[in-house]
Amino acid sequence: MNTRTRFPTCHLGSLANLGLLAGLLLLSWHALAAAVPAPPAKPVVFETHDGYFVSNKFEPKEPVSFVMLKDQESFDKVFGVAMVMGDKSHRLPRNAFDKKLVVAAIHRGKAMVTYQVASMVAEAETLIVRYTTKSEPSDSAEFSCPLILSLDKGNFNTVRFVENGKEIKHLTLAPTHAGETRGTNPNF
Repeated sequence: MNTRTRFPTCHLGSLANLGLLAGLLLLSWHALAAAVPAPPAKPVVFETHDGYFVSNKFEPKEPVSFVMLKDQESFDKVFGVAMVMGDKSHRLPRNAFDKKLVVAAIHRGKAMVTYQVASMVAEAETLIVRYTTKSEPSDSAEFSCPLILSLDKGNFNTVRFVENGKEIKHLTLAPTHAGETRGTNPNF
């Protein structure tokens, strides 16, 4: 008498059927996930600010920088007030960061860059800023040209910058940082 325990055997055909069933379940799940539409993008009210210069200590070697700033201290590490006679610049009001946050793009180099914001929308916790740029080259001068936008604080974890129709930066904020940059210096 044979006392060994026998394990059930699987036939090759049974394994193939099991694999087919698993594949069909995965495809069904993927189809259901794709059928759920993304939440619609909601327009975000923003203001454009000027009358600031970019600190020469903030990522001076980077040709382009991107920031999301949630407090005055972080803002002051990136920007300073540019004072000129007859100044009619639109600056942030006092205590702006009590209710606002700032997102900015900065272009540096031998061209004066101007910006035109097309839209700012929110998709869940992502802020999307779409804008166009125009450059006027210079043979003799170097420029740091900022686009500074303020908006009401929200639960934004990421910012996507779309420049001239192309996404050029996707900033993800760590919860403990007041700001994040493009470059290699996280302490700016």
